[in-house]
Amino acid sequence: MTHFDFYFDPVCPFAWAASRWLRERAATHGAEVDWHLMSLAILNENEKPDSDEQRRQLDTARRLGRVVAAATAKTGADAIDPLYTALGKRIHHAGDEMTPAVVSEVLTEAGLPAELADAMDDETFDGAVRDSHQRGQDALGEDGGSPILGIDGTFFFGPVLADLPTGDEAEALYSALVTLAGTSSFAQLKRPADPPTFS
Repeated sequence: MTHFDFYFDPVCPFAWAASRWLRERAATHGAEVDWHLMSLAILNENEKPDSDEQRRQLDTARRLGRVVAAATAKTGADAIDPLYTALGKRIHHAGDEMTPAVVSEVLTEAGLPAELADAMDDETFDGAVRDSHQRGQDALGEDGGSPILGIDGTFFFGPVLADLPTGDEAEALYSALVTLAGTSSFAQLKRPADPPTFS
């Protein structure tokens, strides 16, 4: 059985697209996925934001990372998948601003205590976020963005998906990545991509 590790930042649209594709394909193949938190705020902490929008996005990334860490501490790693799913729908589809009130609603939707939204401003969770982020970087072997995908212990930055593949294309991508992960000489493919949009 193929085993996947998926490191994501909740605000990253590329990771959201890849996670939805992986979640569906893994279920079809009976594969296991372990979901892990990474942080674009930590990755970029030594860089000056290019714009106010990027500054807001990184602040949201930091605050939501704390919430994911708090949920994991409260109920275990099984909380991550439903919480990420609920967050992603509100961030990437509804376009909601991640206020404490909205995050409380998201937590309830994910079957988690609404009061975990208080973690948004609780810096005591920063260490757990940093530790999870660093595990992903260490597994990759270099600094990498969101997402990072591990396939049976071989880690890549990506896949970076500019849209959600469906049908035969989704299956072909799954098969190709599993094949590439098992090819010891394969290192990297890359082409530019604009962020995906979700209707």
